[in-house]
Amino acid sequence: MLLRNHLFFAAFALASLFASASACKDSALPEPRAQETTDPEKDEDGGTILFSENFDACTMSEGPFIQSDNFKADCENPLSHISFKSTEWKTVATSHICSEEYMNSRGFGPWVYLFRVSERPGYLACGVNNEGKRGIIQSPMLSAIKEVSDVRLTFDIMPEPKMTDNFCFKVCLAGVIVSAKLNGAEYPLTDTYDGIEHRLLFPRNALKNNWNTITVDISKATDGTMLYWSSESNVKTLNHGFYLDNIKVVETAKMQRPEKGLRVLFWNIQNGMWSDQQSGFVHFKEFISKYDPDVCIWCEAQSIYKNRSTEKCSVSDRYFPDGWAEFAAAYGHRYTAIGGYRIYADDYYPQVVTSKYPIETLALITETDLEHQQMADAWTDGASHEAEYHSHCAEGYCPVSHGAAVQQVNVDGTKINIITLHLWPHAYSYYAKFVIKNQNYDSANGVGGNAQREAEIKYICSRSVDDPKFASEKNWLMAGDFNARSRLDNWRYKLPEDSPFLNSHDYILNKTFFKDVIGLQYPGHFFATRTWANDAAGKDPPRYDFVYASPDMYSKVRNALTLNESYTNMIWAMSNYYDSSDHRPILIDFEL
Repeated sequence: MLLRNHLFFAAFALASLFASASACKDSALPEPRAQETTDPEKDEDGGTILFSENFDACTMSEGPFIQSDNFKADCENPLSHISFKSTEWKTVATSHICSEEYMNSRGFGPWVYLFRVSERPGYLACGVNNEGKRGIIQSPMLSAIKEVSDVRLTFDIMPEPKMTDNFCFKVCLAGVIVSAKLNGAEYPLTDTYDGIEHRLLFPRNALKNNWNTITVDISKATDGTMLYWSSESNVKTLNHGFYLDNIKVVETAKMQRPEKGLRVLFWNIQNGMWSDQQSGFVHFKEFISKYDPDVCIWCEAQSIYKNRSTEKCSVSDRYFPDGWAEFAAAYGHRYTAIGGYRIYADDYYPQVVTSKYPIETLALITETDLEHQQMADAWTDGASHEAEYHSHCAEGYCPVSHGAAVQQVNVDGTKINIITLHLWPHAYSYYAKFVIKNQNYDSANGVGGNAQREAEIKYICSRSVDDPKFASEKNWLMAGDFNARSRLDNWRYKLPEDSPFLNSHDYILNKTFFKDVIGLQYPGHFFATRTWANDAAGKDPPRYDFVYASPDMYSKVRNALTLNESYTNMIWAMSNYYDSSDHRPILIDFEL
């Protein structure tokens, strides 16, 4: 089964190089496809060439053989053999022990996967002469993409004469395949996606025994987009080898921002952008400025730990949340607002909205009963009162654990209400963790956690879209880290229809007017926003982060994407912490 980590980078195994004087020699060496002469920056249609690789630097007729299995080499003269943590980000340049001179001469350094790959004169062989063993090629990130863009990819592929498996191409991390051609003829996309990597499959009998040209149109590619070539399976009874040449990526269009619009960026930035503290948030600011959002919604918007450590910093040393006004001004946002914030109960995870336009806080949502709200209102010293607070919690009490809010943004007279939230993340309930301090109390099958999240979302809706005082309001967004799975994605999760893991989103989908922007914009596609699962519903990275829109606002959506790009790529750092975050952001353009 194909590894799913080419989108989320949960498990890369890279780069070992082997050369062989006999075992890796082709029985019949094909001729490379003739190269087209084009302008180095423009293709024949005038489009900007973003990436091009003809493998002209490759000259050998056999080897070296590039692979990353950690077993005894079955070729002679091993040049490289490497083992590393599966959660670390690697490229060929960082995972090889062959000579730097060789790597530089071939230009292989930035490539991500060269697995059972050997060079040939002017092209690559992948899995050739390795019966039963699949090879993989994965390109570098397409760093020449400066804005979210549509691109056209062309490449030449030829199956090894003995190949019996199907050929597989994927777009990794960012981008959606919208059309394809095989040797100039339209190629159907039906049933070709596996939901995550946006895959195209080519049956072996659809490919000529000579060179084939494949053209793929990809929408919403970014500087994090990567290209992947392999066979469909790793079944040992099949032969998987093929040859690859003449890769070219041309920009066909940039994502157009509406002239009179609103760009909204939502992101769970993990512990107050823990990843970029030591740089003074320089890289974080550059990322925000790159997309120039009008409104930002941040989850986990408080500094908690000292620079790149798991050691908590004192309240006085925390830059966020008090520093948000200063920091937001650096990327052009004059207005900031913090949501409901249970600091008296040691809550470290508030949400913050920053904006180019004025913000009015309409509701701060934290406690779900009057007694606790009265206690919270009485604690005005900004300190923790955790022990006293929890001593008043009756069995099963479910506060809005990380708070929520209704923030109204006034965009030149158009008022838009934004609900911010961050639902409880654990399999057990708030009561189990903080009051009785027994996480086994209700954690089996996620019972306590699912009940906690469902209670929170019902209460948040009761204080916002379901509150009669807001009945006349038509423009609504709800954005947050829901830590819950949606029925719209259950074709991917395959949970039982009555699974409690679906309850929180079921309430939204069935009891409110909200529409899941990403889910409805990309039916049949799946965009994980979290690099690892923290519930009992499955191990695959889930989609936990959502932006919901009222019907009026949904009708105004012009662009929407889970923003997978070079800065938001999830790279494990330590503990459960990632660079730049363990979540991916969502970017949406509305035309007002």
